[in-house]
Amino acid sequence: MTLDIHATKADTSALPLDVIALYRTMVTARTTNDLLKTRKTQGYFPFYIGCAGHESMAAVIAALEETDWLSLYYRDMAAWLQRTGDLYGPLREAYSRTTGPMCAGRNMPSHYSSKAHRILPAFSEVAGHTPFAAGVGFALKREGMAGELVVCSTGDGGAATNDFNVLLRASAVHQLPVLMIIEDNGWAITAESKIQWAGSLVEMAEGAGVYAEEVDGTDVLATYQATRRLAEHIRSGQGPALMHMRLGLLDAHSSSTDIRSYRKKEEIELTTALKDPVKNFGRWLVEQNYLQESDLERIRKEIRAELEQIEQEVLKEPEATGERVMEHVLDVPEWRENTPRGTKRQMTMLSAINEALAELAQRDPNFFVYGQDVGSPKGGVFGATATLVTKYPGTAISSPLNEQLIVGVVAGAGLHDGKARCAEIQFVDYHQSATQTIRLAARILYQNFGGWPMPMIIRTKSGSGGGGPISSGGAGGGGFGHSNAGEQWFTSIPGMITICPATPFDAKGLLLEAARSQSPVTFLERGRLYRAEPPKDNAGQLIETLAAYWQVPDGYYTLPIGKARRLKIGEGAARASIITWGTMVLEACTAATSLVKRNGGAIEIVDLRTLAPFDEAAIAETVRATNRVLVVTEESDLTSYGRHIHSWIVEHCFYDLDATPAFISAIKAPSAPYNGPEESAFYPTAQTIEAQLRVLLAE
Repeated sequence: MTLDIHATKADTSALPLDVIALYRTMVTARTTNDLLKTRKTQGYFPFYIGCAGHESMAAVIAALEETDWLSLYYRDMAAWLQRTGDLYGPLREAYSRTTGPMCAGRNMPSHYSSKAHRILPAFSEVAGHTPFAAGVGFALKREGMAGELVVCSTGDGGAATNDFNVLLRASAVHQLPVLMIIEDNGWAITAESKIQWAGSLVEMAEGAGVYAEEVDGTDVLATYQATRRLAEHIRSGQGPALMHMRLGLLDAHSSSTDIRSYRKKEEIELTTALKDPVKNFGRWLVEQNYLQESDLERIRKEIRAELEQIEQEVLKEPEATGERVMEHVLDVPEWRENTPRGTKRQMTMLSAINEALAELAQRDPNFFVYGQDVGSPKGGVFGATATLVTKYPGTAISSPLNEQLIVGVVAGAGLHDGKARCAEIQFVDYHQSATQTIRLAARILYQNFGGWPMPMIIRTKSGSGGGGPISSGGAGGGGFGHSNAGEQWFTSIPGMITICPATPFDAKGLLLEAARSQSPVTFLERGRLYRAEPPKDNAGQLIETLAAYWQVPDGYYTLPIGKARRLKIGEGAARASIITWGTMVLEACTAATSLVKRNGGAIEIVDLRTLAPFDEAAIAETVRATNRVLVVTEESDLTSYGRHIHSWIVEHCFYDLDATPAFISAIKAPSAPYNGPEESAFYPTAQTIEAQLRVLLAE
C-alpha cells in the first residue's frame, strides 16, 4: 500500500494523512490524560481512568470516513479528539459540568459518545457497548447504507465477555460492516490478558468466520495502514474484520489501582521504553525530518498551556445540581387521541398482534422483527409474525439462538435512526441471558441526559399458556422455562416501559403506540390470551363489558401508554375494586360476574394495561370510590410487581380504605409444574378471586 502522507496543517480526515496533525492529536490525548491524572490526585474529582498507551486509536479514526460509526472503549480519548476535535469535552465530563457533550456530567469520565459525531453510547460495564454496535451494523446493511461501517473497540478483557461474543457472532452470521478492534495492552485490571482466552484471537475470529489481523498498535503508521486495509475489506462487501491491536498500558488500570502492586518493575520499564506510541511516532517524525527534536517538547508545552486555559474556562461552567436528578428517566410518548375508523372484527390477540406488526411495516419500510424462528413460514413458534412473513417479506428475520444478540441488534438499530424495531423473545424466561443489554438500553436516555433516545420493543410470551398438558384447554402454563409471568424482571428496571394487555383491542393499540416511544418497551403477551375467545360467565353467557374489546378495528389506531382501563361489572355503586392485568383481568371479570349475579351490586376491575409507569390516578380514584381493594397477579408471591402495587395502595390510599387490601398471587414456587393438577393449583382462578372478594366484602 502506498501511504499518502503530507505535513500541512489541513484536515485530519481519512486521506491524505496529515502526520503532524495526527501527532498533535495524540499528544493532546496524552497531555489531557496527564493533566486529569494530576487533578484527580489533587482531589478535584473522585475518579479518572487513563488512555496512556492507547493513543494510536487516533490513527484508526484518521483512516476512516466521517460517516463511519464509532463505538468506543473507555481508553479511546485519542479517538474522541480525532473525530470531534473537542478538547473541552473530556475536561467537562471529568469535572461533571452540565456542558459535558457525552453525558452532561452525569456519568464518570471516559464514556465517549456523541450523536452528532456518530459515536455511540458507552458503558462502564466492560464491552457492554458491543451488542449495540452489532445492531448499528445490522441497520447499515439492511438499509443499504453503502460504504458506511461501524468500528467497535474494547480491551483484551472485553474480548472474553459474552457481550463481545454477541458482536462477533452477529457480525459473522449476518456479514455485517463491522470492524472489531481489540486493544490488547496485556492487562485486564490486575489480571494478565493470557487468562482471558486460550490460543490466538486472530484464529478464534477466523474460526468464527471473520477475517482478522494482528497489528502492532505501538506503530502508528502500521495501525493506520491496517485500518485502511481492513476498512476497504469491509467496504468492498467481503464481510466483517477484526484487528488484534497489541499495545502497552503505561498507567495503572485506573486511579483506583496502584500499578506497582500487580506489575513487576521490569515489565513497567519495558512497556514505557518500547510501547509508547506517542514517543515512537515522535521519534519517527524526527527521523523523517517532519519535526526537529525541539519541536516535540514545544508541541507538548503549547498543548499543555492550551488545556490549562480550557480548564479555567470549564471550571466557570455550571455543575450538576440535585434538582435535575429525575430528568430524562423515561420518555413516554404524548398520546394523540385518535378514533379507530376501521371496520371492527372479532379476532384473537394473536391476530391483533399480527395486524399491529403489519401496520408498522407498512408505515416504515425499515421496521423489522428479529428473533428466533420469526422468519419461518409459520411466523415464529406462536405465529405472531405470520402476516409479516406473507405480506412483507424480509421484515421478519430469524436470529441465532441468543437473546442478548437479539436485543443488541434491535437496540442498536434503534440508536441508528431513532425508530423502534421489535425483538421477539420466545418465552420471557429466556430473557435472562440478555439482562445486561436490556438494562443498559433502558439507562441510555438517562445516562446521556436525553442525548440518545433508545426506541425498542421487546415482545415476549409470558405467564400461563403456551405449552403443557392442559394448554389446549386454555389454562396451561408450559412448565419450567415457559411460564414465568415476568413483570418483576422489567418493572424493576428504571427507564423501561412495561405493557401487559388483556384484550386484542388493547394489544393492537398499545403495540402501535409502543413503536412511538423513545424509551425501550417490554410487551408482555400472556400465552393463555393468544387464542382466547371473549370471556363467558358460569352460565356460558358472554361478559359483554369485556367481550367488546375482542372487536378490533382495521387499520391504525393507538392507545395511551400509562393509562389504565376501568371496567364495571354489575349495576349501581361499585362495592370493591380489583386491580389486575393480563390474564387475571378475565379471571377477575368472571369472578365479579358470578358474585354480582348472586348478590347484586357492582364490582370495578382496573386493568392496568401499562405496568410501568402505572396509572396512579386510576388506582387512587377507584380506592376512594369503593374503599375496598383486591390486587391479583399471576406472579409468584415473592418480590413481585403485584406486591409493589399492593404496597403503593397501602402507602398512598390508607385513609380511603375500609379494610386491609387483599392480595392474590400464584404460589411461592419456582415455576408452574408441567403436570395438569399441579399447574392448575399454581395459578389464581376466578374461584379463588370470588372467594377472596366475599371475605373482603364481609369485613
